[in-house]
Amino acid sequence: MKFINKRPHLRKGHAITDRYLDTECKVDDGNGHHHYQNVDYDGSFSSSGSKDAMQNLTLENQENFCCYCMRDLHLQNQRVTLEHIIPQRCSDSEFYQYMGLNVDPLTTQQLTLTSKFTSVPDAVVPPRPHTVSFENMVASCDGTFPDKEGTSQCCNHRRGNKFVYPMFYKTRVADDVVYMEDGTLQAKAGSAHADEYGKTIASVGLNCTNLKDIRRLWHLFSDVEEADLVANLNNKNQRFLSLMQVLFLDEDKMEQDNRIQKNYMKDDYWRTFLMYHWFHKKL
Repeated sequence: MKFINKRPHLRKGHAITDRYLDTECKVDDGNGHHHYQNVDYDGSFSSSGSKDAMQNLTLENQENFCCYCMRDLHLQNQRVTLEHIIPQRCSDSEFYQYMGLNVDPLTTQQLTLTSKFTSVPDAVVPPRPHTVSFENMVASCDGTFPDKEGTSQCCNHRRGNKFVYPMFYKTRVADDVVYMEDGTLQAKAGSAHADEYGKTIASVGLNCTNLKDIRRLWHLFSDVEEADLVANLNNKNQRFLSLMQVLFLDEDKMEQDNRIQKNYMKDDYWRTFLMYHWFHKKL
């Protein structure tokens, strides 16, 4: 997992939100006062083009990698979703539970509940309404894999509105998680927030079967050049030989290796595997 540093793109993110609020939501009463109304992520934020602009910016900010599973969202026209860390529909207590984490940039100086923002006369920004704020949005994949078309097995849609710890906002996240040889992702024992990390890993399905198999393959291919693995997409004979050179060498992983050999001889599985090239030589 990779640390997401919002700071280089904050100005652009704020500009998208502020332009949307001023052009679509701000109402002047003619007496020097104003209020904001109809701050709607699924409605006017989308129809105004602000959602597309925010999605493009989050992808740039994350170098096109999914915030959770590290799929390359730029490859094969992957379906991108904007993940609201603090859910769009949440109570006061849920909102302040996130604020209480003290994880920058999720702070009361930057964010406020959208319902409160629209109920305050002459509201000023910051703080910005949480449903349309750059700080509260990250780019995620849709969590689908070839074996269950349209069914989310990980990431944004799998999470739903469950509470998650925004581990990708912690600078040490890469040091505080570990990928095991079978592809399992774990919080490193003794690391700060290990319990919260473990619960989040479970909530967003980061140990679903497909992800574990993909990460195991990248571990096994750590000494193979990425270009050779890409070439194997169009050369099934070479793909078979490559798989046979690394699989079935560990008696404890025969069941997993059988599944990998069966699935990853299929072109759509191999394409999906290549989308996770972030793991090359990292495992």
